[in-house]
Amino acid sequence: MILLGFGVYLATSANSYETWFGGKTLSISYTLIFMGLVVTIVGFIGCCGATNESTSLLLSYFICLLLLVLLQSGLAITIFVFQEELENQITNSAKEKFALYAEPNSLAIATEPIDFVQKELQCCGLSKGPLDWSDQKYYRFATYWIKTRSKDVPDSCCERLKVSMNCGKGLAVKEPSEDAVYTKGCQAALIDFFKGNLNVIGALTIVLVGVQLVGLCGSFYLRMFLLRTPVSY
Repeated sequence: MILLGFGVYLATSANSYETWFGGKTLSISYTLIFMGLVVTIVGFIGCCGATNESTSLLLSYFICLLLLVLLQSGLAITIFVFQEELENQITNSAKEKFALYAEPNSLAIATEPIDFVQKELQCCGLSKGPLDWSDQKYYRFATYWIKTRSKDVPDSCCERLKVSMNCGKGLAVKEPSEDAVYTKGCQAALIDFFKGNLNVIGALTIVLVGVQLVGLCGSFYLRMFLLRTPVSY
């Protein structure tokens, strides 16, 4: 049930970040939900097999649990491999979105996702904070934005309590007041957010595999014991 609950939580959280990663986080969360449901069903089979001393149910439980252990081991490996891709995916996707930010035809694929991330993770820009929204020589990511607003940052960069229309006006500077806009880049904030969740999933999966290995051994020995025990009438 813990696996199922965490899968639902991750799916809900990751849904808002899907456009940054092409749905990979949702794939992991849906896999967790599926495995949570299967683990619940398999556990019920094992319980029935042990209670009724049914060797056929115990054999079914052993086979299903073995398949789950293999699937979860693969998931754990996928999670740790995916973490290595995080920085590149975040950077590449962000550069594409920054270039289209505020462009009227790209609200859903660029403007809204960036605004959401900046508000929720309390960050601004990609790696250099507000400076990423300026027309500085080495930080021209937001090409559409700086055509008309090169001295400003989006209002979503403003501190929560100070968000208002045009609150980011004139704040695309090297060292803005920290109590006015967020200064942490969204690249680092996104990496911390996803790595934190993925580490929890990886640890949970490893613990669950360990518990299931104990269950495998228990079901095997119980079935062998029942097969060797004469049936009394």
